[in-house]
Amino acid sequence: MNSIKAITIVLIAIILIGVFVFFQYVYNQANVEPMKKYKVGLLIHNPPVQNANIEGLKAGMRELGYEEGKNIEYILEDASADIGLIGKLADELIAEKPDLIATPSTPGALAFKKNTSIPIVFIDVGAVSDLVKNVNVPEANVTGVIGGTSEFAGKRLEILKEIIPTMKKVIISAEKKFPNYNPFMSSLRAGAAKLGVEIAEFPTEDAKDFVSKLPTIINKKNGDAFMYFPGPNNFPLEDKDRKLIVAQLIKEKLLSIDHNMELGANTGILASYGNYRFDVGKKAALLADKILKGAQIKDVPVLFIKDLTMEINLKTAKSIGITIPQDILLQANKVYNE
Repeated sequence: MNSIKAITIVLIAIILIGVFVFFQYVYNQANVEPMKKYKVGLLIHNPPVQNANIEGLKAGMRELGYEEGKNIEYILEDASADIGLIGKLADELIAEKPDLIATPSTPGALAFKKNTSIPIVFIDVGAVSDLVKNVNVPEANVTGVIGGTSEFAGKRLEILKEIIPTMKKVIISAEKKFPNYNPFMSSLRAGAAKLGVEIAEFPTEDAKDFVSKLPTIINKKNGDAFMYFPGPNNFPLEDKDRKLIVAQLIKEKLLSIDHNMELGANTGILASYGNYRFDVGKKAALLADKILKGAQIKDVPVLFIKDLTMEINLKTAKSIGITIPQDILLQANKVYNE
């Protein structure tokens, strides 16, 4: 009898404990703050070039604990090389009231700065001085990552001159209305003056205009080399058009160099000097994380990526009948033989 009574007491105790634990759990759940879900706006204008920036940003955010669909949502707008659309798309993103806007688009970043106080992180844009005056203590609502797109045009010219010391003239086809134009040309002109190289400039309105004029622009009679301009006119959306540019460069036996590592020497351009956009995007995630966690823009300095990458395509060198100096090959981070 005593054993039955003891068992009954134990069972009642277990039930009471279970009830207590259950209600404690319910109480705790009711008082736990729901996980905050951040909203990040993204704007690009040239997918073949800038998709890598966005993928790098997302990868960096994942490493920092932001899981898409769980605690972060991305809203992407794509102008697809139509610069005239950027203002409209920027307004649409602003209307979504994101916690942060990230963009590798120079005109996009300028549009956001003009029209919103939402924090903006730019990713390797060209006209940095138009966005931030004090890179160490950014004013207003803009900070970001500089990866050497426009600022190293002079250095790219030096590389071409090292490859062929007799080079006299470099061909450029730029969009004068594009925000990257002034910083790019400033760096290029300084380098050209130092090296004694002439600049043959052939302005074009967009990629379609550039591709239609390829035979008259990329022509041996105009110069010894071609340098890609960091704007959508030199990087068409269609892969077939980008291949046409490379084919014309090889046909005319011109030196060539660009800043886009994802679409550079690996696609047949003679040389590339810059940063992989995916890596720049990952660096931008570090700044985005700080801002989402409450840091003020003035406390998030602009990040400079100083170590640029150089790649050389030896197959292209052979096709245009030149030998790459050993010094250049030793400096190169990667050499393509096939």
